[in-house]
Amino acid sequence: MLAHQVAGKAVRDSFFLSNYPASDLPKAIMAAAAISIALVPIFARLIGRFGPLRVVPLGFLLSSILHIVEYLHAQSHPAEWSLVIYFHIVAFGAILLSGFWSVMAEAFDPRAAKEAFGRIAGFGTLGGIAGGVLAERMAALSYATGVLLLLAAFHLACSVVLMSARRAEQAPSVEPKINGISPIKLIKRAPYLGMIALVVLAGTSSAVILDYLFKAGASGMFGKGAALLRFFAIFYIATQGLTFLAQTFLARPALQRLGIGKTISSLPAGVGAGSLVALLFPVFPAFTLIRSLEFILRGSLYRSAYELLYTPVPPAEKRSAKTLIDVACDRAGDALGGGIVQLLLWASTPFAASELLGVALILAALGAWISLRLDSAYSKLVQQRLVDRAVEIDLSDIKDSTTRSVFVRVAVPSSAPKTEPPKISTAAVRTTDEILDTIRELRSGDSHRILAALKNISRPSPPVAAQMLRLLAWDEVSDAIREILQRHPNPITGMLADHLTNPDIPFGIRRRIPRILAYCDSQLAVHALLAGLEDKRFEVRFQCSRALDTLLLRRPDLEVPKSVVFAAVERELQVAHPIWNSRRLLDKRPDSDQHAFLDEVLRERADQSLEHVFSLFATVLPREPIKIAFRVLHTDNKTLRGLVAEYLDSILPPNIRERLWIMVEPGLAQKRQTGDSGQEALDKLLRSHESLMLLIDKKPAT
Repeated sequence: MLAHQVAGKAVRDSFFLSNYPASDLPKAIMAAAAISIALVPIFARLIGRFGPLRVVPLGFLLSSILHIVEYLHAQSHPAEWSLVIYFHIVAFGAILLSGFWSVMAEAFDPRAAKEAFGRIAGFGTLGGIAGGVLAERMAALSYATGVLLLLAAFHLACSVVLMSARRAEQAPSVEPKINGISPIKLIKRAPYLGMIALVVLAGTSSAVILDYLFKAGASGMFGKGAALLRFFAIFYIATQGLTFLAQTFLARPALQRLGIGKTISSLPAGVGAGSLVALLFPVFPAFTLIRSLEFILRGSLYRSAYELLYTPVPPAEKRSAKTLIDVACDRAGDALGGGIVQLLLWASTPFAASELLGVALILAALGAWISLRLDSAYSKLVQQRLVDRAVEIDLSDIKDSTTRSVFVRVAVPSSAPKTEPPKISTAAVRTTDEILDTIRELRSGDSHRILAALKNISRPSPPVAAQMLRLLAWDEVSDAIREILQRHPNPITGMLADHLTNPDIPFGIRRRIPRILAYCDSQLAVHALLAGLEDKRFEVRFQCSRALDTLLLRRPDLEVPKSVVFAAVERELQVAHPIWNSRRLLDKRPDSDQHAFLDEVLRERADQSLEHVFSLFATVLPREPIKIAFRVLHTDNKTLRGLVAEYLDSILPPNIRERLWIMVEPGLAQKRQTGDSGQEALDKLLRSHESLMLLIDKKPAT
């Protein structure tokens, strides 16, 4: 595919400039952009209906057939078919490239994709070099139109390979149904995407201007036919090779040191600097240099950062946004750049080259200005996604400093985010049965009707309770549902356990079930909460530990295996420091619940990760000393913290206490100066309890 792209650019440019003057190039660019934009909704609809693995191979096959038709007619009618070749490669090529990555995105899970996409991109770069070499050799050894057969062979190979992949599938995949979002509505909903679109628009427009100056100079320097084709092939081979080197050695360090926005701004900055040089020396070698610089920066630093911009975008919006921005906005930039060139050519000014470079400089400045503001917008969006959805990301997977910095400063939301009402059927149930009438009201989707129905429920039957659990994620009714279920939870303990431990149940429901299980009276509730400690979402695990503590305060006769609790603690202590420090809760803890927090003195000032771990300790160790130790770790008193270290060292397994001190204060256990035993340390802590409370009261909330 990339071999076709590089060889196709050489064929496209040489055929067009061999039959038309360079002054007609802007018109061709605008026409090709219009065709490409018109094809986008058709292609998107076909992909949505049949899936990319069905549509894209047929697209490659159609492109291959069209190249063969072009080969058969290009020699007899060169002028007309050079336009067909130009529109084919410009308009159809971008859509097939986007379609290929849609196939890859749905063929790999996210973890496998991170490993596979790098290799795919690397082989693509090598393929681009190979395509340029083959195009140059064929132009040198035979007639230029023969390269069209080479392009046909490339796309035929793409079609065959993707069709083979389709046949190799063991079972047909179920395509997720994603409702289309209109471009205007999409940008209004996500202004961040509008910033990306403007960066693409400005960058592509300036690239078209530079491309015109470069190709007009090449046409005047090398004439027409095979010589011009060889020059373009050699140019694309050289720039592709330099792009590969920049991608290999510069892209990753740039992302790590500069972040996403500054790495993207390298493209407009390079274009701006090159435009200034070309203004001073408006000759063909300068145009060639600036065009190659733009090509290399776009394919390496810019491209590596650009793909990361979509990381925090929700999947449904991402699918619509990438098609819109990658193809439509990119081609709109072509049209804008071509229009600017055409207007200046119509004006017939003697300084057209200087004026075009001036416009490119202005567009580069605009692109740089927006790019440098992307980091702030990106960080806010990532931060909101982390908080809203409690995302936990492995720091080893993050390539850029921008995303990494978000984890150190995730803000606490002022209140829990509003959850959309569940989309449930409102079909009327024609029955006088009281239970079914209640279920009908609960399934109405109207919060007022639901709350009214809840007032008439004192002891819900299992069918009614099942419907109530479905609404537990809805903020407007969740408190009322929880209060009802907490009054009589024992008959539905099994149902609660099933919902908590099923990963397919929505997170908004799972995180609110532990507070109901805390008021059950059976060992089954303990088993369910222990199983919930293995949930992938921190807030679910946190609520399970708090529910266990509450449950054991009510029913100390229930048994909690110490080994299971310590295993859960050990898992929590394996995370990286930024994740440990950035954990926040979505649900606000009600003041009416006396057991909503481990320590009522600290309340909202408590470190959530530490509270989670100490809540687990409180289920298998003496609770009062654990509470005092928890309080001490929220003070700066070194003596008391040393006593805590002595006490906990005497009761915790070695692997847990070592990891705990690494998280809380590296080297604490080694720096303590007391020689007390665990019991002596505990006695001193108990005696210092009154002064400890004064220390906590004086310490401001963080």
